[in-house]
Amino acid sequence: MSVFAAAVRESGASLRTVFTNTALRRLMLAFGGSLIGDWAYATAIAVWAFGVGGAKVLGIWAVVRFLLMAVTTPFAATLVDRYSRKRVMVTVDVARFVLLVVIAASMASVPPLVVFVLAAVVAMLGTPFRPAQRSLLPSLVSRPEQLTAVNGTSSTLESLSFFVGPALAAGLLTVTSVQVVLVFDALTFVWSAALVSGVHTVARTVVPVPAVAVASSAPPPTASSPPAEGDPVGPAPTRPRRWGFLRETAAGFVHIWRNPDLRMVIGLTCAQTLVAGASAVFVVAVAFDLVHLGAPGVGFLDSMLGVGALVGGFVALSRASRQQLGLDFCVGVVLWSLPLVLVAIWPTAAVAVLVMVLLGLANPLVDVNLDTLLQRLTPDHLMGRVFGTLDSAYIASMAVGAAVMPLLISLLGLQWGMAVLGTAVTLMVLPAVPRMRRLDLTLRAPEGLPLLQSISMFAPLDQPTLEGLARQLSTVQVPAGDLVFDEGDEGDRFFVIESGLVEVSHDGAVLRREGPGEYFGEIALLRHVPRTAQVRAIEDTVLRGLDSTTFLDAVLGNLEAVTAAETVVARRILAG
Repeated sequence: MSVFAAAVRESGASLRTVFTNTALRRLMLAFGGSLIGDWAYATAIAVWAFGVGGAKVLGIWAVVRFLLMAVTTPFAATLVDRYSRKRVMVTVDVARFVLLVVIAASMASVPPLVVFVLAAVVAMLGTPFRPAQRSLLPSLVSRPEQLTAVNGTSSTLESLSFFVGPALAAGLLTVTSVQVVLVFDALTFVWSAALVSGVHTVARTVVPVPAVAVASSAPPPTASSPPAEGDPVGPAPTRPRRWGFLRETAAGFVHIWRNPDLRMVIGLTCAQTLVAGASAVFVVAVAFDLVHLGAPGVGFLDSMLGVGALVGGFVALSRASRQQLGLDFCVGVVLWSLPLVLVAIWPTAAVAVLVMVLLGLANPLVDVNLDTLLQRLTPDHLMGRVFGTLDSAYIASMAVGAAVMPLLISLLGLQWGMAVLGTAVTLMVLPAVPRMRRLDLTLRAPEGLPLLQSISMFAPLDQPTLEGLARQLSTVQVPAGDLVFDEGDEGDRFFVIESGLVEVSHDGAVLRREGPGEYFGEIALLRHVPRTAQVRAIEDTVLRGLDSTTFLDAVLGNLEAVTAAETVVARRILAG
């Protein structure tokens, strides 16, 4: 009971983190509302497609739709990094609303092929939305555990939609028609657009500034210049503003390819989504051929997925503070695959329901930890494209799963086809577990992170950059009475006081005393001059130091950080 109570407390804290923040609350409600409509729509279209041509047509439709989305997503995600993420989300919502109304109005009078084409266009139009949403979230939180909490809340809402959307579709299909479900989905896009449009975000002006800019009056580069591949935060002022769309799109692929941790995470994601793609076929086949409930059975099984996902969302939220992202992610992938074996052993309706609940339970464990891993491992200026690359990769693997499942059913039967698929994916996960455990140790918030977060010139830096700086902090212990440095010494490090007290003096006159959380040493580094003051410990002091190169790369790579640093330097020069 104590473990359960602790889980409830942690889940409540995670939810409060989100819903006390106006911007996050609006994003989450918009996301949840539109997802309920999406799942209702997906259930209705699947039932309609199965009615047109059975499992074969449904499988072909799923493969074609997934492939089109996989091709579209990287290009759409490039727009996420180039334009306002909020504006991209609203535009996507409005476009999908209009097209769904058109489909609903014409479905009864046009050939099925036309409906398939229009439905595919709706799917492609939606590809920028999730990369934009996930890329926007890190800018609205301040600590790693908050990011996990936000992703956990997002996954919980997604889990709720797994249950409510298909259940709603099942009810509507019983008493109305597919067209009514499409109109309902269209209205949820209006809901989403209205909420997202009210989110207030800070304009992204993160661009690099060369070292001379600190002491120069030259104007900084404009925020409209797009970042080029390989830059820490954007283009240098001397670079042309022209950009190659294909090169920009490829930057997400390149970043993932060069990072073995990201390659592994996305590889395991594709293994999991192989099963997800196959589920587009086997859920409908189970509903018609195993459970014998027909069209309402599809909604019932999908809603059981939602029941499990609600429980899984609770579990993911309760584990947010533990930051075991890699290990929990692996557990989620295994739970998404291994339960399929149960259908081969006990091919009953009850077991089919149990399998759907277990798959749902696994979904938040995968999604929450996957999103947080990518957000922690990716710089802001590439985040949209990295998420776009992820989406493209897993949508392509879903297409493979949707194509393979009908073949497995025809060769092995429904039950054993599911068992073979589940076993194969599980075996792919096991060798990755040790590396994922090491990744968890790497991603734990460094000890010095709170010190850096309290410093004004570091406040504009994104979370991955701050964590990287914190990991490079060195510890310097200075006994009472000893010098840290003297006037005229070469400036080689920036210092933050972890504990103790120092005295800063110039030409023998005491300027100030500084204690825990305060900092010094930035003037010599930013101005490229010798030390302008003497710093002496007046009690035993522990300092955290950043070498000059690391400090300058971080501060001078961000226009807002440069401005904050200039303010600090000017204030101290005037005070001294």
